[in-house]
Amino acid sequence: MHASPVASNLLQLPRLLRRAGIPVDAERARLLLRGLVEIDLARERDVRAACRAMLVTHPAERARFDEAFDLFWALLRGSRLVLASDGPARTNKNDAWAVASGAPLSREGHETAARTLRVVASPAEVLRLRDFAQMTADERSAAARFLEDLDWSPGLRPSRRFSPVRRGTTLDTRATLRRSLARFGEPIELVRRGPRTKQRPLVLLLDVSGSMEVYTRLLLHMSHSLTRGWGRVEVFTFGTRLTRVTRQLRHRRADVALARVGRSVTDWSGGTRIGDALREFNRRWSRRVLGRGAVALLVTDGWERGDPSLLGHEARTLQRAAYRVLWLNPLAGTPGYAPVASGARALADAVDDHLAANTLDALVTIAKLLGQAGRGRPVRRQMSG
Repeated sequence: MHASPVASNLLQLPRLLRRAGIPVDAERARLLLRGLVEIDLARERDVRAACRAMLVTHPAERARFDEAFDLFWALLRGSRLVLASDGPARTNKNDAWAVASGAPLSREGHETAARTLRVVASPAEVLRLRDFAQMTADERSAAARFLEDLDWSPGLRPSRRFSPVRRGTTLDTRATLRRSLARFGEPIELVRRGPRTKQRPLVLLLDVSGSMEVYTRLLLHMSHSLTRGWGRVEVFTFGTRLTRVTRQLRHRRADVALARVGRSVTDWSGGTRIGDALREFNRRWSRRVLGRGAVALLVTDGWERGDPSLLGHEARTLQRAAYRVLWLNPLAGTPGYAPVASGARALADAVDDHLAANTLDALVTIAKLLGQAGRGRPVRRQMSG
C-alpha cells in the first residue's frame, strides 16, 4: 500500500534529520505523524515544539534539529495559494493539510483554492548552495525568509560598570563591609564583582549598485530582522552617495520597511563610488555609530569607479574606528576569484576578514563567525596612511 502524499511530505523532516546526523527510526517517525494530527499545522511554533519533543532525545541535537526544521518549514511556506475569486485567503488546520497533500480546497459558494508543496530532491543542498543571482523569484522569497530567521548577532561586550558575581577576581570592598554589619562586623561573606555586559553594536554598509542589486535586496531582509531583533544596528546604503536607512527598517512588516528603503535610496542600481561613500561615513557617522566596540559589515563586490587610493585610505580609517571589519563579497564565492582589481585589492588589504556572501550556506558561515567576532579580533597589520 502506497503512503499518502500527506505522510510522504511530512516525513521529509525525519529524512533531513537523518542527513544531519540525528538518529530517527521508523517508530519515532510514526509517532510524529500521530502527534501532528492533534495540532494546528498552520502554527509554526506548535509544529516545531511537537517535532522537537518527538524526534530529539539529547540536548546536543537541538541546534541541528533547528537548522533542519527551518529548512523543512521554508519548504512548506514556499507553497502558493491560487484563488478562483478575489476573496481573502484564510489559513486553518484543513488548509495546512492541503498544503502538505496538494489536494484542492473547496470553500463557500464557488471559491476553490489549490495549494501545492514544491518538494525537490535534497532541498537543503539545492537552496543553500545556489548562487543568489541564479535563484528564481520564489527561491529568493524562501531565501529571504530563511535569512530573517537566521541568528545574526555580534554577541556581548564588557562594559565599564560592575555588578555582583558569584566567581570573580575583584573584591567589592563596600558591599562586603555592608554585609558584615549584619554579623557584628565580621566579614564572613566576601562579595565579588565583575564587569556587566552590553550588546555589541553592529553597523551594515550595503552596496546598492547595479552589480549588487540581487544580493543587497536579500541582505536587506536580514538587516530588517536584525534591526528589530538585535536593536543596536545601524544600516547604510551606498552607490554614488551614502544613505542612512536605519529608521526605515524599524517598521514591523518587512515589505513596508523595504518599500520605505526603496523610496529613500535615490542611487539604487547606479554606479559605485565606494571611497567617496566611506569618506562621508567616516567624517559624518563614524563617531556616532562605531563607538562602544561596534562590528562593521561592508557588503560590496569591490568594483570601484573612483580613486582606489582614496578607497584604501578610507577603508583603513574605517578599520581603525571599528572593533572588527568584515568584508562580505559575493564574488569571493566564484571559483578562481582573486581580488586583482585595484579597488578590491585596496579593500582586501584594509579589512579584518574577507568572506564570500553569494549563497545561503556562505551566509550561515558568516553568521557563525559574527557570533565569535565580538570575542576578539585578529592581529592587525600596522599600516600607514
